[in-house]
Amino acid sequence: MDWLAVPVAALLGYLLGSIPVGLWVCKLYGVDIRQVGSGRIGGTNAWRAAGLKAAIPTILGDALKGAVAVLLVGSALKALAPNADPVARELAVALAGGAAVWGHNWSIFLGFSGGAGGITTAATLMAISPLAGGIVWITGALLIWWTRMASVGTFSVGASSLATLLIFAMAGISGWPLVLFGVMAFLAVYLSLRPNRERLKNGQERIITLW
Repeated sequence: MDWLAVPVAALLGYLLGSIPVGLWVCKLYGVDIRQVGSGRIGGTNAWRAAGLKAAIPTILGDALKGAVAVLLVGSALKALAPNADPVARELAVALAGGAAVWGHNWSIFLGFSGGAGGITTAATLMAISPLAGGIVWITGALLIWWTRMASVGTFSVGASSLATLLIFAMAGISGWPLVLFGVMAFLAVYLSLRPNRERLKNGQERIITLW
């Protein structure tokens, strides 16, 4: 049961992460988010596509799907395998969270396209480790406020998730298997932001505006 939960957790996380919240929300307002701005389905592009009324539920949905995956896996293991191997338990949680971010970025329902993973990463990490998640939220928010660039904040979320979990593991605050979530989240964000990195180099990255 312990180790069987690991691939099941990964599949559950990927399917939940693949739910295209932003696409569905924006369609309610008659807009195909994939045809606007970056073409991604996250909160920033939902704002561009249909305004704050679409961005808020998109952000909430993208946050919840990763957090729910982690909490479901953790709760199921507690109920069904209370004496599960701690390594298997943490690995299952890490994979559920990391796969949720990958599902958001490369959704099976959208031909393996999607978002950039910032909100999903930050909220999922909050469910895994509130302390680590809090650090990442603050880091991302400060950088978005300072630069007014969503991509900079998103990249910082991926990088700081990995860095924080590595530091926590070395300090004995959390287990090494949870570092896998940081690796998966960082890779997802890094790969998805390739066009943004090019625009940043050329000084052409989009600035967040309120209207």
